[in-house]
Formats: sequence, C-alpha cells, structure tokens
Amino acid sequence: MNEHFPTTVEFDPYIPIKITFGSWDVSLEGTGYWITGDSEQQYIEIGAAEERGVIRSITLVLIKEINLEIKTFPDVRLVPGIPIFKALKYDKNFLVKEDGPIEMFVGKDKLQIFFSRNTVFLGLISDRAVCFFDEDHLFCGFEVSDITHHERQILEENFINRK
Repeated sequence: MNEHFPTTVEFDPYIPIKITFGSWDVSLEGTGYWITGDSEQQYIEIGAAEERGVIRSITLVLIKEINLEIKTFPDVRLVPGIPIFKALKYDKNFLVKEDGPIEMFVGKDKLQIFFSRNTVFLGLISDRAVCFFDEDHLFCGFEVSDITHHERQILEENFINRK
C-alpha cells in the first residue's frame, strides 16, 4: 500500500516497544490481533483492521533475550507503504495465536525484531518503521530506525541490562 499513515513509536519501561500506524475509530471497524511467542517469556501482538486487514499496531509485550547487534540485508528491496493482511480466522475474541520464536536485535540507533527465520526479501517503510517480508510475502519482522539516546536508555535500563 502506498498511502501514507503517520507512524508513532513508543518505548516504555513496561512494554518494550509499541508502533502505531495511522489513527482509527474502533467503532467503525474492529481490530483483530495476531499473537506469537510463547506467552510466558516472549510475546508480540500485531493488530490489523478486522475486515480491511490494514496494519494498526505492533506491540512487543515481553522479550527474554536481546542481541546487541543488527542484521543487515544488502539485497532487500525497500518501498514506502504499510502491510495489508488477508483476512485471518479469528476466534471469538478476535485473536489468532501461534507459537513461534522472537528475536530482538539492538544496535546504536536501530532495533530489529524477527518472528520468522525466513530470508528477508522486501521492506515496507513508514516513517521510522520498516516491516519485513520474505519472498512468499509472509510478515517476518520489523525494524525501527533513528532510536534516540533516551529511547536506547529505556531499552538498556529495563530490558538489556535486566538480570
């Protein structure tokens, strides 16, 4: 999708990161959530408009390990846009749950989170956020760039240096 949606990125001592794409009125169209991780030590939820499939949010709720390096993808095609997902078969609470690995990488001014080990093929850019997809167009992770000193400090104090 090439339409621009303002993207906000929030770092918090309790919820490591939340990315919101655009604004919406949930009374006009509900949000369905795809959840992956193990729900005990790592957990991420991705919200999309229930009928249209437009991404609304990505929230990393829990993470158990943070790698202090960044992955590079020299052959990734980057284009402006945001993901639109096919209709998912939600349960009665508008949830789709899948178990899967979550890996987080933090560099000096960048953060990456992957929930698939597939090779990244395409990145959709919206402000500071890039959503990564494999060659089968499956969502496999995201990146946030231009992390400020203050945002990095929140990550270090609450997640990286946590014992």
